[in-house]
Amino acid sequence: MITVALFRDHPAENWPSMARYAERLAGALQRLAPPHLSIRSLVPPDPWPIPRGLLLRRTLTYPLWSRRCQGDLNHVLDHSYGHLLFGLDPERTVVTVHDIAPLLFPGKRLGMSRLTWQLAWKGTLRARCLIADSNFTRQLIVERFSFPPERVVVAPLGVELAFRPLPREAVEELRRRYALPDALLLLHVGHTQPRKNLEGLLHALAIVRRRNSHVVLLQVGGVPTARQRALVESLGLRDAVHFLGPVSESDLIAFYNLADVFVFPSLYEGFGFPPLEAMACGTPVVASHAASLPEVVGDAGLLVDPCDPEAMAEAIHRVLQDPELAEELRRRGLERARQFTWERTAQETLAVYEAMLGGRA
Repeated sequence: MITVALFRDHPAENWPSMARYAERLAGALQRLAPPHLSIRSLVPPDPWPIPRGLLLRRTLTYPLWSRRCQGDLNHVLDHSYGHLLFGLDPERTVVTVHDIAPLLFPGKRLGMSRLTWQLAWKGTLRARCLIADSNFTRQLIVERFSFPPERVVVAPLGVELAFRPLPREAVEELRRRYALPDALLLLHVGHTQPRKNLEGLLHALAIVRRRNSHVVLLQVGGVPTARQRALVESLGLRDAVHFLGPVSESDLIAFYNLADVFVFPSLYEGFGFPPLEAMACGTPVVASHAASLPEVVGDAGLLVDPCDPEAMAEAIHRVLQDPELAEELRRRGLERARQFTWERTAQETLAVYEAMLGGRA
């Protein structure tokens, strides 16, 4: 029996997308792995009960823990835990790289979190093989770090079957529960860090509302910064933007269904779950043409320059005003989303294991 050890993030990290990747990939691997391949998921020890206890324990003791737990083959499921490679055998370890955002958007402070990430990245580059979520991320790794291209494999992520078109009554119940206005609804899902380009979307919304004041933006999952709130006020959008914060998965699916247009103007994404989820729910998508997003959206949405609010506003207006275009984007989106399954992700991941094990898998 060959053991594959999947090293997960600790739940206290509160990284929903990383938890989803770990859970869905592990489940699909369990279903598809050959009988002689044992898949074992490992969660690191709990944080120390002191300030910054998770960060300190993650940095100082998790590599030692991983060394004791490693299998015949190791898979670190998040590059943020790449420092485990200082405990694991690099020759039998693969790391999934979801993005390199901290290198491209390092911020202004050289704090402990940034230093920890840099240590994790140094560990990641020790791995025998890397799995990237997109060709865009693979190309960045190869070009910026001179990493051998034959050692970086692309395995796109999947979308759960729960993300699907819902009956209209379920969607309207959500509108009543959140006391949402009877208006045309734009939806943005994700955090509000600068690379998400929420400011650009707010400028585009202001332009759209000059043509149709009956348009409102719902922002789900993030907490607005003081600068973003000030921009909402200065653009006269106080009643046109609703920051709803984190929501349950069932409500998130209903929000996708409720929206007339899903807008995702990110400057950088390693993959981009939200536009894929929106397409799976049959929602027309307007997205940035930057980074990995064209790989996810393809021709199933309208791709725009994220630095051009006028172009973004024009694309949104087209979808809102042209029912035939909106219906065509819904059809294409549903078809596109069906290509992204966790079974596909697992199959391509198993192929990496097989290559690393010399055909024994």
